[in-house]
Amino acid sequence: MTPDTPADVRVTRAWSRIVEWLAEYAPPSYAALRPGARDDEIAALEATLGVSVPQELKALWRLSAGEDGVRGTGVMLGDWTLMPLDAVIEAHQIQMRSQEEYGEDESPLVLWKPSWIPFCSSRFDETGTGLYLDGGTGEVCRWGTYGEREKEYESLPAYLELMAVSLEAPLAAAGPEKPGMRGGALVWGPPSDDEGADQWVGHLGEAPPRHPAKTLGAIRAALPSDERAEFDEQRDAADLADLESLGAFRDRWWERCVQVQNELEDEVADALGGNIMAQPGHKLAPEYEAALPPAVRHVPPSLDDISAALRHESVRARFNRDFMEAVLPHYPALLLRWWDIARLMADPRGDRAVRAVINGRRGSD
Repeated sequence: MTPDTPADVRVTRAWSRIVEWLAEYAPPSYAALRPGARDDEIAALEATLGVSVPQELKALWRLSAGEDGVRGTGVMLGDWTLMPLDAVIEAHQIQMRSQEEYGEDESPLVLWKPSWIPFCSSRFDETGTGLYLDGGTGEVCRWGTYGEREKEYESLPAYLELMAVSLEAPLAAAGPEKPGMRGGALVWGPPSDDEGADQWVGHLGEAPPRHPAKTLGAIRAALPSDERAEFDEQRDAADLADLESLGAFRDRWWERCVQVQNELEDEVADALGGNIMAQPGHKLAPEYEAALPPAVRHVPPSLDDISAALRHESVRARFNRDFMEAVLPHYPALLLRWWDIARLMADPRGDRAVRAVINGRRGSD
């Protein structure tokens, strides 16, 4: 992202990452999202409120015009709920009536401005507290039951980008809100109530799904390195406003990642006798060790073991390159293969053969 990227494009990108994460990890929350609003529906809302809605908020509503909530919780960062458009109208009108009632004296108290557009509330059927977009400054602010009006985020794109990062990299997420699951739904927590805390499981990103998440970042990371340039070229040329085309692009490359991962897992299974629980550099549990073929029934080699055994810099350079370009499921098979190469190099004839092959590869890269 660059600073001059239009706000509505940033919203589209961030929300796409969020929705893809929900579809992969929290299907009930994904199912609770309402379809995007039509332009005429947004225009009708503007006419009813007598205001112009900022482009970034329109971009969000075109993708998802609210949610229905799951067990009283919302999907938005901070445990907020994305408001349906009718709730937006209701909340705005309630706040404007309050402004008219309490702001008539000589020093009017500013409780609400017409350009303040609510978009999140504490619950999908409540409008007492929530977040609004200040159409004048672009800031996301919180309103409360007792007249609180506090700035929370610099902008709507910044809020959604922080939410996307918090979902995709929860251990590195800033702020107190952490993603977790309760009954398969996304719940930001940890919850304050004891009952909710007992059922809440934090999402730490420690157990990724079998295949990459359907996010552009996850897909790119799972691709072989020599295919990423083509992916980048097609991604940069994609029309972000054409959601159907963007979805087809994502699905096509995700299927390629699945194919690559399946091939790698097959290779791992072959190398480890079907046991992909082996972790290089660690002893195996007895039941796993018994499943390995005798030829590899030993403590799997570590990265340092192999690097020390590869006596020539050119060979070590090739090993380091292969290791850096591999994806996680490939590590056990890669290390075992290079351990075999290191043992082969103990024989002078094998040493010469390996160096000839490696140097030949380097020269052709």
